[in-house]
Amino acid sequence: MITLLITAALILLFLFIYTVGATVFIRIFGIGIYKRGTRENMIALTFDDGPHPLYTPQLLDLLEKHKAKATFFIVGSKARTYPHIVQDIRKRGHSIGIHNDIHRSNWLFSPFVFKKQLRRAQSTITNITGEPPFYYRPPWGHFNALTLYAVKPLQTIMWTAIPGDWKESVHPEELANRLRKERKNGAIITLHDSGTTLGADERAPANTLKALELFLADEDSANYHFVNIHTMLHQPEKSEV
Repeated sequence: MITLLITAALILLFLFIYTVGATVFIRIFGIGIYKRGTRENMIALTFDDGPHPLYTPQLLDLLEKHKAKATFFIVGSKARTYPHIVQDIRKRGHSIGIHNDIHRSNWLFSPFVFKKQLRRAQSTITNITGEPPFYYRPPWGHFNALTLYAVKPLQTIMWTAIPGDWKESVHPEELANRLRKERKNGAIITLHDSGTTLGADERAPANTLKALELFLADEDSANYHFVNIHTMLHQPEKSEV
């Protein structure tokens, strides 16, 4: 009996370290991830969980209206359903990253299964756009102990702020105010262009679009460049004269 209890305790400890422990450690210490850019007057808007047949095209038009670029962390299975939307995202100059092949927590994947579904998502994006993806973001920000090793050479992008736009009860003006509070140099802001995942409200992206319109049209937003993550992290600094 004691042996069984010890075995069970060791298994639970291993699972905790593999899932929650790894997530807490990586997110607190920033090991192997990007949470903020260093560029002045630049903000990276990022969108998870898409593409969505209604909201993503509207979002693309809104971003184009305000001359803003963004980064889309795409679910591979959805990309195979809406490849034309993924192509449009790329053609409009936005960055594309992977948000797993299915929207499932990395806590639930064994190392083998995680790597297999990750590679499928990479292959999907490459086949649709003609270019391999360079960026990765785990659903719900959940890591397991091998996530960062398995995703290499992809760069893992987290966030400076996540305003909570997946709930329909967050009204556009409230969400716009949250975005204004996070309007800072090098900010990486996470929003969502689909509400079909677990815990999200299906119509919540409609509020996100309205809030973004308010935020991007705001006078103070004119002081910033809204760029994709590639520009934020890799564009060379302008040399001073």
